[in-house]
Amino acid sequence: MAPFRKIPFLTCEVAPRQKVKINLSGCNFSCKGCFAIARRECGREFTVEGLLRLLVKSCTKIYGHMVDDVQMTGGEPLTDPEYLFALIKGLKSLGVSKIGISTNGHMLTEDVVKKLKALNVSYIKLDLKAYSEDVHKWYTGKSNERVLKAVELLHEYGLNFYVRTIVIPNVVDASEVEKIAKFLSSIDPNILYRLYEFSPGLLEYKLSRRPTVEEMLEAYNAARRHLKNVELFIYKPERSKIPNYRTPYDPNYKVVEIRDDELLETFMKVDRLAKLADPEWNVQFYTMNQVLEEGT
Repeated sequence: MAPFRKIPFLTCEVAPRQKVKINLSGCNFSCKGCFAIARRECGREFTVEGLLRLLVKSCTKIYGHMVDDVQMTGGEPLTDPEYLFALIKGLKSLGVSKIGISTNGHMLTEDVVKKLKALNVSYIKLDLKAYSEDVHKWYTGKSNERVLKAVELLHEYGLNFYVRTIVIPNVVDASEVEKIAKFLSSIDPNILYRLYEFSPGLLEYKLSRRPTVEEMLEAYNAARRHLKNVELFIYKPERSKIPNYRTPYDPNYKVVEIRDDELLETFMKVDRLAKLADPEWNVQFYTMNQVLEEGT
């Protein structure tokens, strides 16, 4: 285990629920549609103990108490499994009972799955980018063989998990979504499958466009032909005003971020681009120094 991992920011959800996402930087994929700051190695270095201290002080500042729901995301949390395992144990020592992991699945080997089972992780969110090998390799730079195997392992060992896919016009469309749904159904038709719309606003080059409501519904209906539990997330609530349909997206979603002081210029650029894509974008934030130095 490396003694440190770089953390660019924490995402503290304040509505409609209280939940913290720990963004662990660095990823083993090179997804063409990814604009996440944490996709590259960046941020302040923290030991597990130091990161837990930042988490506790952040929660105290924002909520007035420690939250009971923490998700590790990134980047890819499993690029250093031992650090992640130690972090999970540390969270449990703080009394956190709901612990989740968001992963691309590539590093979910049988040994890792067994360890996560033993640690009693609450849930795993697995991103399945594409079913077709050529599409997946073109989009991520890696084969999806290990990802598909990871779905089987998670089901075999009885972990609580769901699968999500980003719908990208002309890349991952309804036909590709249906292939994924068929695969998941062959394992268990009750697997929860969530579809999200691609957002091109923060990309520095043109990969594709935002899918239309009709394209999202086409993908949704294709998945439902094979799976019993399919959810469709549409970013703008007004885009989902379809008869007899309600999106799980919550328009009251609100977050406060804890940002690395040395990345503030990068965050300002992201904020400007996000504001162009969504005029209502307005994320409150504190810097890590502000949080860590308070009360010391």
